Amino acid sequence: PGAAKATGAPPTALKLRDDGTSVTITWSDPAGGGVPFMVAGGRAGKALGVMATVDPGRTTYTVNGLSSTVDYCFTVLAVYSTDAFATSGQVCTDRERRTPAG
Repeated sequence: PGAAKATGAPPTALKLRDDGTSVTITWSDPAGGGVPFMVAGGRAGKALGVMATVDPGRTTYTVNGLSSTVDYCFTVLAVYSTDAFATSGQVCTDRERRTPAG
């Protein structure tokens, strides 16, 4: 059997702060600054795409230029090697549909 590389621990404590047209994502670093991260996101219900690579040791990323009326979901991947990723859970905005008061 080949020596498959074990993937390390995933990011934990994934949270977001919804500021309307921007969302700030924070997480806990499982590797103590040893690995970079990728932030993936997209509209709720759609496939998520990689939005950014975050340097090792950083545990926050702000996504700008969002629509304030659409829900988005995000996930953070710890990059242990070119083919070993550990994915956090997914976190989504929860925006009430604002209907004009009649």
